[in-house]
Amino acid sequence: MPCNNPTPPFQVVLYLAKDHSSFPERELRACEDYAKAFNWGIDLIVVDDEAATKGPEHRPMLRAALQRVLDRQAGAILVPSKAAISPIEGEFADFSKRVEKASGFIQVATRR
Repeated sequence: MPCNNPTPPFQVVLYLAKDHSSFPERELRACEDYAKAFNWGIDLIVVDDEAATKGPEHRPMLRAALQRVLDRQAGAILVPSKAAISPIEGEFADFSKRVEKASGFIQVATRR
């Protein structure tokens, strides 16, 4: 007898860095469209007001996104660009390693 319960979609945390006073609407839509293209569910949307002023290791909102991966509620963190995590390559790489250690990954929502 076939199971009628569909497999839940792969879940992601959408992480947006707010670097000025306006809401990052364009970045949100780009990430939502990217997730939809792969049939990914969005577990949580995080808009971080401190992204421009603090490094990745000092941002509670970024740690909250990572915690969802650690708790297996999401398998990836979806960002509009690497700069949402950090414009500094080494900081981005360090945070990516933390996500990978949690059995997840960071995905940049690039146009297809």
